[in-house]
Amino acid sequence: MSNQSTRKSLKICIRHLTPAWHTIVMGTGAVSALASRFHFGQGSEAIQAVTLLFFFLNLCFFILICGATVARYWLFPELWSAMLRHPTQSLFIGAFPMGAATLINIALVTHQSYSFGGPGFLYALWAFWWLDSAVSLLTAVGMIYVMMSKHQHSLSQMSALWLLPFVTLIVASSTGGLLGAALSAHPTYVALTTAVSFIMLLMGLSLAIMLITVYLMRLAIHGPLDANLILSSFIILGPLGQGGFSMLVNARNLSHIHLGTALSAEAVQAVCFCAAWALWSMGLIWLCIAFASIYTVFRRQRVPFSVAYWGTIFPNGVFALLTVELGTVLESPVLNFLGAIFSVLVLLLWMFVFAKTIPAIWDTSVFNSPCVTKLDAETLSSRQDAEPFAGV
Repeated sequence: MSNQSTRKSLKICIRHLTPAWHTIVMGTGAVSALASRFHFGQGSEAIQAVTLLFFFLNLCFFILICGATVARYWLFPELWSAMLRHPTQSLFIGAFPMGAATLINIALVTHQSYSFGGPGFLYALWAFWWLDSAVSLLTAVGMIYVMMSKHQHSLSQMSALWLLPFVTLIVASSTGGLLGAALSAHPTYVALTTAVSFIMLLMGLSLAIMLITVYLMRLAIHGPLDANLILSSFIILGPLGQGGFSMLVNARNLSHIHLGTALSAEAVQAVCFCAAWALWSMGLIWLCIAFASIYTVFRRQRVPFSVAYWGTIFPNGVFALLTVELGTVLESPVLNFLGAIFSVLVLLLWMFVFAKTIPAIWDTSVFNSPCVTKLDAETLSSRQDAEPFAGV
């Protein structure tokens, strides 16, 4: 009876639905991408079934979360400004275009590998990519403005979550690289898509690397993050893994583009491979730093389950994706096995978090928005201050 009485109503659950819920779409999309590129059994019916299973499951997640998000701001319009003012929750806005990009990626796989849809479906995906890229750019630039104008920051409060608005550009660039390969019959489209993808990739990577440097200084001076934010330590792997993957898939499209006499496709591809290898190497050391940070906090205190657990899947997933792609490019058995191991570990992580999420949704304990709690406290405080003058 006590558990039943503490459960939130559907309306309250929608009120407490934060943008961080879109990390569910990101994480499930990463698992689907890893399944589609799993080295062993490539092209088998089992791989196809797993890929499509996670794709349609992810599509359901996307529709449900987007519907609930629209309902949230329709029913409670004041939460939009409250969310933007919150220094943590506002950063998760970027999870929406990143989750949508993972859906475009696997929809493209169904078109190319499983012969779903015709040319019209491919061009529809291309149009969705342009829309997703515009939203990603708006998110990155808009969040820079919001962080400067609406938030107050200090080095001790800095976290890896600062990267989220800018990883959107890198994720969109990798989707552009995949679409460029699918549009190889139209050199003009390939050139345009690849050029825009490289621009977004370099914009996102430049900002990400600068923030990673600041984050390293923050760790050295102030130590690991607190329990509420410690799982975000894995986010560093996001721009590194996705950036390296984007480098490789976009570089592959250069063979379909005339670069003039000053450049050769092979030379640029070699530079992109070296950059991807450097990003993968950086990812290895940051993986160790993330585990060390999390271990330091976990040994001191328990970290309760929340939606933040879902934020660990996508960065680990794209780092595994880069490992798989490097194994394919180098035809390396070692990297192929390593990529397979990483992929299985990401799947196990997804299964663990998913299993923890179901009961948390059932008892509604996972619906807890910090910006709503803060707004309610401010509203209550203002009402209490106004009470002495109610009779005047």
